[in-house]
Amino acid sequence: MRLNIHRLKKLGSTLLTYFLALVIGLVMAFPLLTLARVSLFRRLDLYAKPIQWIPQTVRWQNYVDVLAPDHIVPIRASITNSFLVAFAAASLTVAITSLAAYAFARLRFPGRNSIQSMLLSVYLLPAMLFLIPIFMIMRPLKLLDTHLSLILPYTVWMTPFVTMILKDFFNTVPEEIEDAAFVDGCSRLGVIWRVVLPLAGPGLVAAWVSAFIMSWNEFLTPLILTSKLKVITTTLGLYTSTYDIELGHMAAAGIYAILPVLILTLVFQRRIEQGIVAGAVKG
Repeated sequence: MRLNIHRLKKLGSTLLTYFLALVIGLVMAFPLLTLARVSLFRRLDLYAKPIQWIPQTVRWQNYVDVLAPDHIVPIRASITNSFLVAFAAASLTVAITSLAAYAFARLRFPGRNSIQSMLLSVYLLPAMLFLIPIFMIMRPLKLLDTHLSLILPYTVWMTPFVTMILKDFFNTVPEEIEDAAFVDGCSRLGVIWRVVLPLAGPGLVAAWVSAFIMSWNEFLTPLILTSKLKVITTTLGLYTSTYDIELGHMAAAGIYAILPVLILTLVFQRRIEQGIVAGAVKG
């Protein structure tokens, strides 16, 4: 009898957990589902009363129309620019922070803790404090409205965050393996390249994907530092085209903007999970 009660309690707990997970998942997915729903509606159907939750006539043409080169939503150019900028910024950030994170994880030097605290303090400050000075620096250098004007600030914004993440990942690498490499004649850089980075692969992937998504979603920096279509990013492209436009086209453009990040996350999902778990356990 006691065994049956225990099983019932365990079953009830499991069902409750799945139910809560389902509810939370639906709540989180609701905005995305609404965006996908609107992207399949005709303009007149969106304003119909009573509200139509399922389109009577599915309009796939919205996805075709929004890709036209002369469309008011510059989705083609903005996705290309966002990908180039996010890829370069994430790669540059991981390359720089890998060395910094290894130094914090393995080396003992004066002011180590103070520098770490300073990095975290800078990361907690709002980016708006730095945008005007950066604008004043970029203007005489003629870097405004260029991809470099976004790549460099993005790298600066993400460096403290990614450094702290990678530091925890590098702490999971046993120091005995590095000592064995030193005995075999490896230099410090050789140990980092041949031993530490391969073993911390999941962490590097997780850090890179996080940096890519942060760059992709950035809005304020391109708003201040860019104004030309040739370097417009996805978030800014959607923002500048919200005046007098068909909502179906706008929603279709939003789906296009989400897809690259969604696909990237799904492809590297296992690596991201491994990296997060490894860093969390050691941290």
